[in-house]
Amino acid sequence: MRLWDFLKEAMLRNPQQILCENDACMSYDDVVAYAEVFADKIKSEKCCAVMCNSEMAEAIAVLACFAANVTVVPLSLRYGEQHCRRLIEFISPTALITDLDNELKAYRFATHNYTEPDEHPALIMCTSGTTGTPKGVMLSEKNIMCNVSDISEYFDILKDDTILISRPLYHAAVLTGEFLTSLVKGAKLCFSSEKFNPYALLKKIREKNITVFCGTPTILSALSRCVKSFDVELKNICISGECLAPSVAEMMIDAFPEAKIYHVYGLTEACPRVSFLPPEHFRENNGYVGIPLKSVKLKILKNDGSAASAGEEGILWVSGDNVMMGYYQNEEQTSLVLKDGWLCTKDIARIDENGFLKIIGRSDDMIIRAGMNIYPQEIETVLKSDRRVKEVYVYGVKNKILGQDIAMKISGEFDGEEEVRKLCHKLLPEYQIPSLIELRDRLSQTPTGKILRTK
Repeated sequence: MRLWDFLKEAMLRNPQQILCENDACMSYDDVVAYAEVFADKIKSEKCCAVMCNSEMAEAIAVLACFAANVTVVPLSLRYGEQHCRRLIEFISPTALITDLDNELKAYRFATHNYTEPDEHPALIMCTSGTTGTPKGVMLSEKNIMCNVSDISEYFDILKDDTILISRPLYHAAVLTGEFLTSLVKGAKLCFSSEKFNPYALLKKIREKNITVFCGTPTILSALSRCVKSFDVELKNICISGECLAPSVAEMMIDAFPEAKIYHVYGLTEACPRVSFLPPEHFRENNGYVGIPLKSVKLKILKNDGSAASAGEEGILWVSGDNVMMGYYQNEEQTSLVLKDGWLCTKDIARIDENGFLKIIGRSDDMIIRAGMNIYPQEIETVLKSDRRVKEVYVYGVKNKILGQDIAMKISGEFDGEEEVRKLCHKLLPEYQIPSLIELRDRLSQTPTGKILRTK
């Protein structure tokens, strides 16, 4: 079955359900009809970038590309025009779909360098485009249908639920895990294209009777701190994108006592969902990201390439029909992460005796200080156990004597850097204590609510 047929069939089971953004609303039935009409306009294209002010318009344009069997590259103006231009230059698509004139239109590029892969990708999701060299993750129709089907099987969304999608579809976690999954489940979709503001978001959750919300720990932490000023109840919360600190998990439990909280893990190269922690385990095991999805297999390999035992740390590898086709026009990078049907996530992880997966940190973020391997996210998670800490970012800097040293940016309820240093000495072993500490009012975030990890 083609991806569009899969989605269309699901949507037409609930033809009167709606998508909305502010005062604009469309029924599933109307969205299907509009997508197919627009698909006729672009069916001769090979690859379309989509760059819209409205996330609802972006969503409909993506569906139109699926209907036309045209490779789609979602972009986000919330990252800035320069960022979008950079990715357009990188992929060099044949056309651009945008709503910049308040109407969805396709503009063909006079020249382009897009080279169609041997196997047609439904999506090219760009990663590392803000701070590093972009990579175009090619996802097939099979990848997407597999992941959406797996998420739909465990995620408890019903036809009478309303999901608020507040992050850009530029990210696979939003496009697959929220948008497409909600369509398949028949839920009402409410889009928000504004910059993140916890008070405005909570007001919208209340006014639109939102029952389902997905976000990063940074976003959910902010909402949990503010929720007492609003009369809101959420039925389902999905949290992903960063390591979850126990203090944030406790705040979420207190702030949303009636909600089922799903702690999930994934990466763009896996379309993205890899595992989920069933809500009934969240209170006792919120540091874990649970069990693999139905179609996913996991393995942990140690540095010598041997399989890790239960509880042993190593690099996490993933296998399944959700694993990407490869990186666009980058066989060298593809060969480094795809081996014999397995995807190297580059995440340090372990699986306990109950089969629950725990992510320790990124192997490529690892700091080697005087011969000691240090994972920044471990330090961040420990420090976030103190309720005074709002945001923290740990990173490595060069040091002539130690090789690398530890630097940290932090925001929270502190009188000065010395108070932060005392907290570090209280909670961290000596070898993990940062030498450079910068106390800020707040840390920079991406449009998806993750800490912007730049130096």
